Amino acid sequence: MALMIAILVIAIVVILLFSLAKLTSNQSILEVQLCCAVSGLLLGVLWVASVGHFYYAWQLPDGKIQQDATITGQVLSGGCVPEKIRNAETAFHYVVSIATVNDESVATFLDEGIVSPSLNVFLSNAFRFKARLGHKQYKFSYDKAERRLPTLRGLEDIKRDSTSQTSEKSVELKCLHNGDTFTAVVKLKPAYGTANPVGASRQQQLVSQFIHVTGYIKSIEHDKTTHSHSLRYALATSLEGLNLKHLTWWRALLLGDKAGFTKDNWALLQRTGTGHIFSISGMHLSLIAGVCLLAFNPIIFILRQVFDIYGNVQYFLASIKSPRLSTGSGESKTNRRSSLLMTRAPIRTTVLCLLVVICFYYALLSGSALPVVRAWVLVAIGCVLSLSRNAWRPINIALAMLTLSLLLFPLSMLSASFYLSVGAVVGIWFLVTAWGLQRTSWHVSLIKLQIALTLIMMPLTLIWFDSASIIALIANLIALPVITLLLPVCLLSLLLLHFIHLGPVQQFASILFNTSDACLGYLLSTLNLLSRFSISAVNTHLGNGAMLCMLAALVIFLLPGWRYKKICILLLSIPFFSAIQKLLPVNDRPWTLHVFDAGQASAIAITKGSRAIIIDSGAQFSGIAHTATAHLLPFLESKQVSSIDIVIHTHSDNDHAGGLPAVKQHKLATQASFHSPTEGCERGKRIHWQNLTIDFLWPPKGNKKDNNAMSCVVKISSQAGSVLIPGDIEKASEYALITREINKSLEVGSALLSSFSNLRADILIAPHHGSKTSSTDIFIEHVAPEAVVFTQGFENRWQFPASEVATRYNYHGVKQYLTSYHGYIRATFTHGGYRIDTQRETLHKRWYLRRISPRHLEAQP
Repeated sequence: MALMIAILVIAIVVILLFSLAKLTSNQSILEVQLCCAVSGLLLGVLWVASVGHFYYAWQLPDGKIQQDATITGQVLSGGCVPEKIRNAETAFHYVVSIATVNDESVATFLDEGIVSPSLNVFLSNAFRFKARLGHKQYKFSYDKAERRLPTLRGLEDIKRDSTSQTSEKSVELKCLHNGDTFTAVVKLKPAYGTANPVGASRQQQLVSQFIHVTGYIKSIEHDKTTHSHSLRYALATSLEGLNLKHLTWWRALLLGDKAGFTKDNWALLQRTGTGHIFSISGMHLSLIAGVCLLAFNPIIFILRQVFDIYGNVQYFLASIKSPRLSTGSGESKTNRRSSLLMTRAPIRTTVLCLLVVICFYYALLSGSALPVVRAWVLVAIGCVLSLSRNAWRPINIALAMLTLSLLLFPLSMLSASFYLSVGAVVGIWFLVTAWGLQRTSWHVSLIKLQIALTLIMMPLTLIWFDSASIIALIANLIALPVITLLLPVCLLSLLLLHFIHLGPVQQFASILFNTSDACLGYLLSTLNLLSRFSISAVNTHLGNGAMLCMLAALVIFLLPGWRYKKICILLLSIPFFSAIQKLLPVNDRPWTLHVFDAGQASAIAITKGSRAIIIDSGAQFSGIAHTATAHLLPFLESKQVSSIDIVIHTHSDNDHAGGLPAVKQHKLATQASFHSPTEGCERGKRIHWQNLTIDFLWPPKGNKKDNNAMSCVVKISSQAGSVLIPGDIEKASEYALITREINKSLEVGSALLSSFSNLRADILIAPHHGSKTSSTDIFIEHVAPEAVVFTQGFENRWQFPASEVATRYNYHGVKQYLTSYHGYIRATFTHGGYRIDTQRETLHKRWYLRRISPRHLEAQP
């Protein structure tokens, strides 16, 4: 790190000296600007790298990982809103700023060798030690007179109405709210996640939010909890009292809270491409800013008239006192009156400052979401430039916004919202400039802009989410005008409803809300209708290279014409259409073992050419098989697999067969044969598939049990190598398996006694994730693997793999791979042998995907 900083500093100094030398020698100013741009880029790299290094230097000590710890902290985001819509099983997820852990300040967690003690205090105050904590609802009573902080006007009345059935002294609460300070007993571990080639990276998302640890709350000390109900919570309470039919959507649209969204709601937004409309973003802030400017127009007109009259009166009185003011040309009189008006009435300055303040409070109301904050920075820059009478080009304003955003939130560049919001702003400016939209009618400009912007954003959404909405062109043209009309009206109605407790005003606001709710219902019905079309959305993983080429092709298409424009578009489109149509042939000679990072679960695939086998499909929680739907199946699609021929679930435990329903429903598995310990898996069965041999070694024929002991034991082999997958068998099954192999060898002949060909394998998937009840010495000796793969989760409570098991494999000289440490593991078998690659080491090595080895193991694998 120190070497990198030194190199960057030296490079910046050299470039700056070169630029100054060029400037003094009257050379081209373009060269100076280029040098300054490169210097700024290097400074940006240095800033982001320094913040990233500081992030990983400030970590939870090993002694506090997965231990009961008492913390004090404050809820930053994720706090609940009124409880009526929550059911008893709702889980809450908070982002919390932790101050102390076991009465020890988190500032002491910073590596002392990184910074000095004085700088340590400054950095720990400037940056927060953040955690993402989850817990179920809890109930307790607290004394309002003692525990509640001063709240906003109007909240007391709302709270009194909502708690009319409780005592005067106590209120029942179920969750924490934004701004609450609390003391709780928690279990924490470093911010970590699975690492797979396809699908979102949770670890990357946590780093982008500067979250250091994750965990869950075991208990909350309610007598040390201070509930601070903010304006956002108060408005949510007022909104709750309206009993709107589409309350969940209004909370998302007006307050930026999407906690009540169901799986169907998210699917609707994804298929119609309208997620940005119901998530408060820069579009909403710019809409509020535009409405404010329109509302200021009559006020400005009245003020101008008043101050003009006032200026004329002042001028008339001054001319009576000094006759010389009445003489002179008409132009000089006008200038004097204008000068007086500007000094007496700074209307322009007042309006722009008021606009910045309103947008600032709207950003706070939205929960200070990063896209809204970036939009507010852009509005503030524009107002400052307007007040200072400076005219910047759009590209300069965009660069200024980008610079400030990265200075304030340097790690946000790891999140999708950064590229989507910045890409939308840059795309709008690019389209307005390239097409000259400012010279056409506003409605035509908006339609053109929306269509072009939707097309430009499609490659970005495919890169980040592996999906894009085809129907978004129509859905956005319908939804945007409706939301543009409803948002300011309903936001104003909500403010009136909350702050003005007059009967006519309350009735008027309620009528506006109910009418708007009906309009929103028609809009949602239309979006639901559009989402039912089979071509409404496409889910595919085409690779970042193909998507970036397609994005470049779209940008060139929108540019003015030149001689080789069509050729450039055609060449850049080839990777995209080749991936879509699968024009490139697949090499069917090698075969590959894919072990996915499924947490404390197992998900494995074998691919050869365009065909695949699935062996276990990960776990399912709350009806969602995340590993199967987000990683396993999309990965096979990205590898141009046309058919899943065989599906084997070693046994029915959730951590192995949780994705079975998702696999059965997938289009690639329509012709697949399914195997389990009670159906299809039996000793002695052999399948020849794609020149590979699949041997079923366990359980015995006629087995009716589906448990760990009777897990399917499968061996896949070819001339290039072999893999043994034994499921969750334990030592009794291992001994039985070895005994049967010995007996079979004795029946065939003593010459085979030392080989045990059916058990030997180059790569072994560790039985039962590395439990101490499996992987006996004799089993390891008979399999004789060169490498073993442990499918286990990070900091799992069973401490898999067991330290004694790891020691056994080390004793036998077996190379060990852990999915929690290495991530996704790929073994490619060719005629020359096999090669193992891992996601975190070779395939996708990134500084923000740091590897952490299990603490209970003596040495790093």
